[in-house]
Amino acid sequence: MDEPRFRYLCSYRAAFTEPQQMIGKAHFGRRMIAALTGGEVEGERLRGRVMPSGGDWATIDDNDTLRLDARITMETHDGALIYVSYRGVLRPLSAAHKHARNGGPQTAEDKAEVYFRTTPMFETGDERYRWLNDIVAVGLGASVGGAVRYDVFELL
Repeated sequence: MDEPRFRYLCSYRAAFTEPQQMIGKAHFGRRMIAALTGGEVEGERLRGRVMPSGGDWATIDDNDTLRLDARITMETHDGALIYVSYRGVLRPLSAAHKHARNGGPQTAEDKAEVYFRTTPMFETGDERYRWLNDIVAVGLGASVGGAVRYDVFELL
């Protein structure tokens, strides 16, 4: 069996409001909705900003696991718009909140306490970035006090 290989794509930080809507416990857990206020995208192949639109329609289950359902728009440094949607898992949420209050995980031990993974899908009509439409990517996340930070890798 072949081991997967990855290539670094970018890192991005996205700031969110405090959950604006707490729907309460429903079919899939406690639904919370937070709006995106903006952020930055850094990387050799992809850089620019996270636009102040979109958000996360997450659920939190009884096992302290948050399941992300997020949508954002990136604007590249050269004017392309890229829609990104992703699902993911963050567990345990209580440990992520603890680290977020300190500005994010500070040590390898802090990082090992939290499992925070996403699967971003990219959509763009801009010819310069159409290659993003045809890749599979994974993101490694961290809560960093009022924001999330992702390191995103293309699966080769």
